[in-house]
Amino acid sequence: VKEKYPEVSYADIFQMASARGIELAGGPKIDMKYGRVDATGPEMCSPEGNLPDAEAGPEGKFGGAGGTASTEDESAAGHLRKVFHRMGLDDEAIVALSGAHTFGRAYADRSGLGAEKTKFTDGSATKLADGSETTSYTPGGSPWVENWLVFDNSYFTTITDESTDEELLKLTSDKCLWEDEKFGPFAKKFADKDAFFESYAKAHKALSELGSKFENIE
Repeated sequence: VKEKYPEVSYADIFQMASARGIELAGGPKIDMKYGRVDATGPEMCSPEGNLPDAEAGPEGKFGGAGGTASTEDESAAGHLRKVFHRMGLDDEAIVALSGAHTFGRAYADRSGLGAEKTKFTDGSATKLADGSETTSYTPGGSPWVENWLVFDNSYFTTITDESTDEELLKLTSDKCLWEDEKFGPFAKKFADKDAFFESYAKAHKALSELGSKFENIE
């Protein structure tokens, strides 16, 4: 894509791919802003350590002192707030963005979480948004939901369902969305797909613009 459209920044290409991928997988249309200026070196990038932890570390705490600011907390909910509130994202956005786990998989060799493969990711057919099935994916990893190539709100109906398959992920950072008194109302609200899509589209757009320098492309 970059070779064909060299005037388009890599940052815009990556963000366009994320928005289109979600929409084509059955998710909401995201009103993206374009004109991002690419970083020219590591000094223009955020420091490592800004991503949230799904489980507590050896000392029983989530997060750490690394990154832009310390995100260390004894609770998963507190840790998530320290990660996202400093970005200007509120509790509703945190829960909505967590719902993106309805799509994709976790890999043990990347995050330290998940199995090498499951019955849902072993190369067998999995459902697509149009109702068809595919085996055209690289086997491996653990999903949060059975139909992990469909973007819908099944994350919000699966995590609290005790009858779901034991091979599906239910991490501490997932379960806390229902246990926390402020996250809980949004987690329950998003059992309605339209409500989830509306909030997710706004949160995705906001997250995609954080830290970016834009140029006028009108």
